[in-house]
Amino acid sequence: MPNMKKETFLSFVKKNGLRKYIKWLGIFAKCCIAKILLVFIGKNRKYKDLWVFAERGNDARDNAMHLFRYVCKKCPDVNAVYIITKDSPDLKNVQDVGRIVYHGSWQHYLCYLVAKKKVSAHIFGGAPERNLFLRMDHVSFLKKLFVKGKYVFLQHGVTQADGPWLHRDKVRFDLFVTVSKREEQFVIERFGHPAQCVKSLGFARYDALPLTHQKTKKILLMPTWRHYLSKCTAEDFEKTDYFKSFNSLLNSERLLSLLDQYGYELIFYPHFEMQKFLHLFIIPEKNVIAASFENYDVQKLMIECDMMITDYSSVQFDFAYMQKPILLYQFDREAYQSGHQGKGYFDPDQDAFGPVAKSLDDVVVHVESMLSQDCRMSDQYMERMKSFFLYNDTQNCLRNFNAIKEL
Repeated sequence: MPNMKKETFLSFVKKNGLRKYIKWLGIFAKCCIAKILLVFIGKNRKYKDLWVFAERGNDARDNAMHLFRYVCKKCPDVNAVYIITKDSPDLKNVQDVGRIVYHGSWQHYLCYLVAKKKVSAHIFGGAPERNLFLRMDHVSFLKKLFVKGKYVFLQHGVTQADGPWLHRDKVRFDLFVTVSKREEQFVIERFGHPAQCVKSLGFARYDALPLTHQKTKKILLMPTWRHYLSKCTAEDFEKTDYFKSFNSLLNSERLLSLLDQYGYELIFYPHFEMQKFLHLFIIPEKNVIAASFENYDVQKLMIECDMMITDYSSVQFDFAYMQKPILLYQFDREAYQSGHQGKGYFDPDQDAFGPVAKSLDDVVVHVESMLSQDCRMSDQYMERMKSFFLYNDTQNCLRNFNAIKEL
């Protein structure tokens, strides 16, 4: 994270563009007005001891939403509010649970600035503009004015490898939630967060994952994103190994034949950051579904499906929590580790919860093997799943709530 003290006005404008600077200036002005208003209305009951929950600001499907639901139901004395956009496809679900505030509204500014606890699955997920608040967090007088309260990072996926954006010198959390002791130790040692701030509590969303499963004959294909591909044009994206590999998999005659033979359906749900390219993939007319963010809930898909095919995505840990079979398709591991996320403590060759395929042929061979065995797992992979998590129960929300309450 660049240091605002060292970055000149001109270098900032040159790097980020005048439009972004003007936008941030407007948001900063609203923050100043909100601070003045809070002098007069800050003692109102609706702002007292406030807990603010949010994901990215436009959704409600992850750990923050699950914890918000728990708090509203089990701890009604907590003054809790959820921040979400007016046009979110998840708006109705949140309205049915508890109090909401529209992202970008004056209430959003007032609630966020006065909140005692700020809870999100994303870095500064509930902030009016997260990058602006990240910068203000590194300027002492701005931090005292606008970046107050306790910051809780629930994570939206298990940390497997190094991520410089999560280092202590880039972002500071009062609570960093993990799911295992290996992950906890990695976050402390590699990211530099104090041990008292990092706790293995389990993800709140895990409470909604059933520990028993009825077979549905569905396979979830859910690859993660690539930072270096997220800004591609449609034309350039179609030239990438990512597109070619997954498009070839979706249209593999051998795979489609297996789906037909065993009566299975394949659901293709790319990562949120890659959803904008979903329309480019060629989807067969039979046994394959392209699932969009607007129309499908990823957790429901994971619960419904018998088997998962992914690459490096941390959703594999949700599947492992339910002890269901996983296949990793890592055709570009070297490029991924050099351009997106490097090696970490979780080594797929030693720790993976299922077989690792590096070619389309390998994927088809493993799928055939797994379907022929009715998606039963070997003892080796089952033991890895059981040993990874510190907890495997339905008390994750409770542990998260108690830890936040103690901050």
